[in-house]
Amino acid sequence: MADYVDKGLKRIGITISKPMLAIVCIIFGIMVVVFPSLLVWIVGLFLVIQGILLLTDLLEYESQRTPMTVSKGFYCTNCGTRNIEEAVYCKKCGETLKQVKQKKA
Repeated sequence: MADYVDKGLKRIGITISKPMLAIVCIIFGIMVVVFPSLLVWIVGLFLVIQGILLLTDLLEYESQRTPMTVSKGFYCTNCGTRNIEEAVYCKKCGETLKQVKQKKA
């Protein structure tokens, strides 16, 4: 269970050690025993976190599934900015653009 929670939290950018996670679980458990009315808030917080994790998984899956398309234009080899095909200089850094054919995804 701790590994599942740890992996889920890492996906949304939260890192926590297992001992710290155990302490948080113990504290929440004691709070529920002492103040049963907090159970509603704790379950609500859990559901919100789970919802965020599910949305993160869905967005990650969708980004892997959708093919990337490259629109017409050339990319600067210096800064990576997309420029129109007729451009001689990069619109961002001013580097001279080399008009080489670029593969489309």
